[in-house]
Amino acid sequence: MADVIIIGGGAIGASIALFCKQKEPSLRVTVIEPDPFSDLASSATSGSGGSRRLFFCPENIAMSNFSIEYMQSLDASAESPFAGVDWHSRGYLFIVPPKGIELLESNLEIQHSMGVEASLFTPEQIQERFPMMRVDDLGAGVFSPRDGWFNAQKYWALMVQKARDAGVEFVQDAVVGFDEGERLVTAAKLRSGRSLRADFFVNAAGPWAQQISQMIGMPLPINPMVRYEHNFTTEFFQPNMPYVKDLQGLAIRSTNSGYSGGLVDTKTPRGFAQALDVNWFDRIVRPAVNWRFPGMGELQLTKSWSGLYEQCDLDGNPIIGPWTGKRDNFIVAAGFSGHGLMHAPATGLAVAEWIVDGRYQTIDLTRFGHSRVERNEPYKERGII
Repeated sequence: MADVIIIGGGAIGASIALFCKQKEPSLRVTVIEPDPFSDLASSATSGSGGSRRLFFCPENIAMSNFSIEYMQSLDASAESPFAGVDWHSRGYLFIVPPKGIELLESNLEIQHSMGVEASLFTPEQIQERFPMMRVDDLGAGVFSPRDGWFNAQKYWALMVQKARDAGVEFVQDAVVGFDEGERLVTAAKLRSGRSLRADFFVNAAGPWAQQISQMIGMPLPINPMVRYEHNFTTEFFQPNMPYVKDLQGLAIRSTNSGYSGGLVDTKTPRGFAQALDVNWFDRIVRPAVNWRFPGMGELQLTKSWSGLYEQCDLDGNPIIGPWTGKRDNFIVAAGFSGHGLMHAPATGLAVAEWIVDGRYQTIDLTRFGHSRVERNEPYKERGII
């Protein structure tokens, strides 16, 4: 018997487990993950690790505020440089054409109201600061210097280790069904034949979240979407370049010796196939980078890999919270659509508060709840996502 069973041992699941134990050490927490060390595990440990406050929805800004401070605290408290998450405050730069200026400015007003340090740049200011970039087609940009990125794999490993040290049990198995009572889930049935009872069940299964929720008849518009990430070097290198994103889906940032980036196509067919499109970089990414950064010169691809987004096809925002009125003790934390690692600490805290206190205490995530799915009322981000 456990107090909390978490389905999915990735960054979200491990963070929820740790925050549950930190908030209430007496809780018996079990995490179920079918293959925690596989490339197919639910943790997107190959992600870029980007973390920024440049959002429209106040909930996302608040989650980033908390999560970035938490990442920085992990490095500050690390006993050695190898024990943290390698946070880099090199900033984010969102760039838009002239028709996107008004949207960028209206989002910036919301960001400023929530304490975000960010500035509106003209194309001339962008080129002066980042001379490798083409700006003749741009209307403006917003630069947030305190945003940045971290080592996603180290964050996941650290959360798992801290959760284990706090007494969380990790079970290598797969959930194949549930036992249910009136408005409650009573037990998780595992592939091994075991049945585990608990007071709360958390679906943090990432791209597999829809399949888990279907086991109790809960509709969840979350689907797996393949994405590609690339490492490459260039003829000319600008080491202080921020994380640059545009409306077409281009996302690129500097690394120690080159760049990491890609171009996300949200129209990609949904499915679990992760076969790498070996021509994607040359066909899609290279032309986009060459156009935007002509000063980089020749690009040399060094590594490509694929992964899965847990894409929320209702509105691109996560679904967080219980299935109220149907299965009140079944909580979803999935559908982050590329922002899961970024918001893992805040999600861990929010779900832990819901379990222990019965409500959100720090960040009110009510508008991210499942009720918007039932009402078919999307709650969308605006602009660059």
